[in-house]
Amino acid sequence: MIEAAIRKGLQGMIITDHDSVAGGLAGRKAARRYKEFKVIPGAEVTSRSGHILAVGIENNVPRSLTVEETVERIHDLGGIAVASHPFSSRVRPSLGEECLKTDGVEVFNATNRGDSNSRALFLAQTHGRRGTAGSDAHWHRTVGNAGIVCEDPLEDIPHGRARLFGEYTSTWNMTVFNFRQLASALANRPLWK
Repeated sequence: MIEAAIRKGLQGMIITDHDSVAGGLAGRKAARRYKEFKVIPGAEVTSRSGHILAVGIENNVPRSLTVEETVERIHDLGGIAVASHPFSSRVRPSLGEECLKTDGVEVFNATNRGDSNSRALFLAQTHGRRGTAGSDAHWHRTVGNAGIVCEDPLEDIPHGRARLFGEYTSTWNMTVFNFRQLASALANRPLWK
């Protein structure tokens, strides 16, 4: 993933695996081999209402807490809380309007489609919330499809100093990814009993 990001011209990335900081911590350690490339660890925490990106944390946040409890835990660990794909039609549950309880709202997710991102952008702008963008990259081909440009995400996102960029992940890459996910799930469970 790091090498894919470097090939795309990125100087850093935030790694937020589902409900675990392990990938981000491993990524930060691996990034030391690459001059001037920075990895910020975090996790994509599953709250009762949907996913919240915990940016800049080094310890796990428990699953299934309320949005308020999740955000409080993230802050206690020194991170910021960003609502991930709050109106996604492919991820359930999604935060919806509860995204306004976080420090920022992902207004462009490369794996979402137009109306999901438009709804997030409209809500964030209407309520003066800071916007972010992300690739939602689960494999190397989609790293860097979207993101933010800033000096320090932990400081710049809450203060609106992050510049967003992005393009949608192609239908082909989404299809291949979904097939890989299905194959992985089937490989890890019996087909019959």
